[in-house]
Formats: sequence, C-alpha cells, structure tokens
Amino acid sequence: MPHAPSTQLPRLQPEGRLPLLPAGTRTRGQGRWIVLGAALVLGAFLYLGALALLRSAPARRALRERAVAELAARFPGARLEGTVSVDAAFRPVMGPLVLGPPGDRTPLLVVDRVTVQPRLWRLVGGHLEVGTVTLQGVHIQAGWQGKRFANLARALRPDQMGTISSGSGRNAAAPPVVAFSGLEVRFEGSPSGRPSVVLGPMGGHIHLDRLGERTHASIATVGPGRAEGAIEATWGGGPGALQVRLQGLGAEALPESLRAILPFEIRAGMVDLSFEAPHLGALSQGEGQLTLATRNLTVFARRLAPEPVGPLSLHVAGRLRWDAGARTAALMEATVALDDAGRAALKVALSVAAHPEPHFELALRATSVDWTALAAALPPTLGPPRGAPGLTGILAGALTVASPLRQSAEWRIKGEVDLSHLAPAQAKGGSDLAGPFVYEAHLTRGGTRQVTIGPENPAFVPLGELPTHLVRAVLESEDAGFYGHQGFDLAEVQEALSNGGRLRGASTLTQQLAKNLFLSRDRTLSRKVREALATIALEVAVGKRRILEVYLNLAEWGDGVNGIGEAAQHWFGKDARTLSPKEAALLATVIPNPVRYEMYRRRGALTPAWEARVDDLLAKLHATGVLDDEGLRDAEAETLTFTANPRSEHARTHMRLKRVVPVSLL
Repeated sequence: MPHAPSTQLPRLQPEGRLPLLPAGTRTRGQGRWIVLGAALVLGAFLYLGALALLRSAPARRALRERAVAELAARFPGARLEGTVSVDAAFRPVMGPLVLGPPGDRTPLLVVDRVTVQPRLWRLVGGHLEVGTVTLQGVHIQAGWQGKRFANLARALRPDQMGTISSGSGRNAAAPPVVAFSGLEVRFEGSPSGRPSVVLGPMGGHIHLDRLGERTHASIATVGPGRAEGAIEATWGGGPGALQVRLQGLGAEALPESLRAILPFEIRAGMVDLSFEAPHLGALSQGEGQLTLATRNLTVFARRLAPEPVGPLSLHVAGRLRWDAGARTAALMEATVALDDAGRAALKVALSVAAHPEPHFELALRATSVDWTALAAALPPTLGPPRGAPGLTGILAGALTVASPLRQSAEWRIKGEVDLSHLAPAQAKGGSDLAGPFVYEAHLTRGGTRQVTIGPENPAFVPLGELPTHLVRAVLESEDAGFYGHQGFDLAEVQEALSNGGRLRGASTLTQQLAKNLFLSRDRTLSRKVREALATIALEVAVGKRRILEVYLNLAEWGDGVNGIGEAAQHWFGKDARTLSPKEAALLATVIPNPVRYEMYRRRGALTPAWEARVDDLLAKLHATGVLDDEGLRDAEAETLTFTANPRSEHARTHMRLKRVVPVSLL
C-alpha cells in the first residue's frame, strides 16, 4: 500500500518576535558601528595621551626653552615671566611677556597672554611653522609725550622679524599673523601734575610680508565706539612708505583721561583722517599728504561759545612735513573747505617749532570765497548773526600771525580784506539800517530799553548837524583810521598786543557797532567770528556815514544813556549841537567805560588822570587841524561843569521810543 505524502507544519516564531534578519546583513551593520566606536576610543586615547605628553613637565620645559630662545633671537631684551602650557587645541600658551631692560619698573611692553597657532597644512608636511600669534592684554608704556616709542621701535626690531628659521626659496617660512586684543597705550603724566592718558582698549591684527630686502606691514585696528584704523608700512632696501587711515573718531573713541584734559568736548559727529607718505626716508623726518574730514561734528568749549557749536563739516587737505630732530612741523599748501563744493575754502599754512622756545606762524588766504556758500556752511553759532544785512558776491583777503606761543605781546599780525566784489543782497523781510529802526539797549542794572534810531526820537541827531570837533574827537578816540579801513584795523591790533597783549581799543568803530546791534557781550571766540562777519556786512551794505551816524546815536554814555543827544543832556544839560571842543573830548573819553565814569560825573570834577586824557585828545584835534592854536588854548582853559542832577525818569521816558517802527533787529 503506497505511503501517503508526509505533511510538515511550519515552525512558528514565539509570540511577540519578528523574523530574524539574515546573518550576513547583521554582521555588516554592527561591524560599522564597532569600527567607528573603536576609532573614537582610540582617537580619544591618542588625543588625551598626546595632550598629557605635551603638558608633562619635560615637554613644558622644552617648550619654554624654545620660546625663550626664539625671543632672544627675535627680540633681545624680551623675557618670559611665567610658564608655558598647551591648550586643548594643542596651541602653546605663555605669558606674561615683558619687553624692557631688566629691573626697569616700567617696561616698554607687557603682554598678559600669548597664544601660538601653527600652520596645520605645513605641520602635515613635517614643518613646524607659526601661523598666528594671538596677544591678549597688551600694555605699552609710551612715557611722557610718547618719548619711549623710539625705544620700543628699536627693541622690536621690525627689520629682523620673520628672518629667524625662515629658510629661503619656495619653502621659506612666511611671517606669522599677529592678532591682538585689549591693547592699551599709556602716556605718563607731566611733572607739573597733568594726569596720565591711556588710549584703548583696541583690537586688530598685524600681517608682515617679506619680498627680498623689503618688508611690508599692514595693521588693522578696531577701537572704542565705531573707530577703525589701518596702517600700511614698507621699509628696507631703500626709501620706505607709510599710509595711515583712521575713521569714525568720535567721543567714544577718546578715553576718559584724554577727554578730561582736552580744551573742548565732542558732543556728536565723527572725524576721519588719512596720511600718506610714499617716499619716506625715516620716521623721524619726512613729508606726506594729510587729509582730514569731519562728519556732522558738534563740539562744546566755554571759551568757544556758550552753547555747542555744530554741525561742522570741514575738509582739510595739505602736505605735512616734520623733523623730530629739529622739533619742527609744518602744514603746507593746505585747503580748508567748509562745503563739499569748495566754494567756501581757505588756503592755510601753519608751521610750529619747539626750539629754542615754542613758536608758530599761521597764514590764511581767501581768494574766492562765495559769501552765500560761506553763510550757509557755517553753523548758527558761527554764522552771520540774525539781523545783519545780507550780502552776495566774493570775499577775499589774507591774514598772517606769527609769535612765540606763550608771549602774545610779541605776536606779529598783518593782513588785508577785499570787499570790492561783495554787494548788498536784496532785502527779504530783513533789517534795513538805512532807515529808522528800533535798538534795544541793555541796562547795567538789568533789563532793556528801546531807543529809536531816527527822527521819531527827539534825542536823535543827524550826522550832518553834529559839530565837526565832536565827530573827530570820537573818531580819534575810538577809531582814527575809520575812513581808511574796510572794517578792521590790524595795525591797532598789533599795537594793542605790543602794549601788554590786551585787545581793548583795537576794535574798530564798525566792529563795536556790529557787537552792539547784533551780539551779546560774552567774550568767546564764536562771538568774535560772528562780529567779523557782521562787520563786513555793515561795511558793504550800510556805508561809512550811516555807520558813524548810527554809532553816535546808540553808543552808551552811562547806564540808560544812549546816543549823543541823551549824553549831552545827561552830562552837560545842553543840546549835542552846541557842545564845546572840551566837552566833546570828554564825552569821547567816556565811551570805553561809561559806567565807571558816571561815578566821576556825580562827583562833579575830573581826576588828574582823566584831565590828562582829555588834554591829550585835544592835542590830537589840534595836530589834525580840527582846532587852531586859539581853539586849543580856549579848550584847555575851559572848566567843565557837569549837570548837578541827572534828568528825571519822566524826561528819560520822554526820550524813548514814541512810535514802534516795523523794523527790528531783535
């Protein structure tokens, strides 16, 4: 009987298990992970072993010996204080590093930490070369006025950098890149007590390239605020070259110690500076092109102006020459422009020398300054004052000042101004000094009073109705060259400086009128600049006769006494048209200090010194032909009688403005 075919049931996997993968597949996957894990473990052991080896005492001693040897070869006088170690990236770390004579309490250079990064691509080829040297915490002691910089330059010996163990040809080692952070330069205070100044901290890098005998260095820096700098220098094998660019120098870029001693304060804006000397024989002597530009610069200094001055947009370009041995420097053929188009530009030359004593020479020359561009470019605190007549045309002139720096009495000043190409601008609602206007006079005791300059004021006296001896007495006393100058008398300035350096009495009559009409009485440089611009405007737009007439009718002859009409009544109780020569001479001598002389008026008599000044002025009137011999004798013999009582407040009020004229200088 034939057998029935056997039936074999399939083996079931235990419940909850998946079918097993083929054996070959399991071996390849697990093998990769095993190999990778083994490699990582082996790498970790090798890394830790190598790091432990490099950090061992023998290795650290060897590294230190190598570092000391390199320092001795490259920078004689440098010494390594402290140990040498290796960081986790196998970079040698050492410090502090000190450069300076042994035992010197203030070394030239101190570096807190030095990290050396080798060039890995050269290391793979079996060559140990330094790729980057990182300096952290760099402190330079520059000394008083930076006198130790020369010693530092000699100690660093840049001409030797990159030559040690560099080899030659294609395999020569390239100089390392030096990166630095926390760089501070300290300038010691003066023996007289001026505080020390610390510049920094700054960061950046230095890169050196050697091409035969030539070495090129490039330095990039980043300072506080948004200040950036770049220096390119080439030396060796002939004349060198130097290029310096500094950008974004603002208040934040200056250390607090330096800001404390500067005569001004930067409130806003930036300064950009560049200097290029393509053919430089030595750092101690040379010549190059200097460019300086300000961007919306605003500064504050009490001697400059009572409020911040700005924004200023200056563009300065010129050749700078210096000689450290002779202690001289000069800025030559420079142009200072106040606008981008150069329509308001001056030619400037400045030279300074420190031997045998500090002295300077400054020359300014304006050949074609557009008045409209000048007025628009100047900030309000330096521009023409409000109310001054407008002008159009071209301004020209020149000014030279030379002197020992600290002896103003020996200053030498000469110059000229050319107003022939200026003309009055068409009035657009501004002041018109040719007709009646209202002047607001300040009172010594506080407050103001309004005075009408015109026929509406009973005390107003037209120039043509005043006695000749009165007009000439005022001119001889205040501005003898009034009809011969164009608003400025530098000969009087020179004489005033020579007589003790005080400028009182050097202002022309036009300058005095400009100050009285448009400006405050503060003694600042900005006021003098605005006064000069207003003086030019008066000379061009108003004319000599009207300037003199206005001046005589608003000048102060006592507290609340303005104009020659009020002065004649206040001092002598008479009309100005009838003043005698001696009375006129006395009133002319009162103008410089009317408040002081009011005290003498109340006493009723002249002092001997005042009598001498009056007699001297009478002698000048005689010398110029205003008085003949008999007129001089009569004037000298006259006894002056002052009014017993000043006019009442009712009379003073009567002399004030009767009708407000729709023209105001305020």
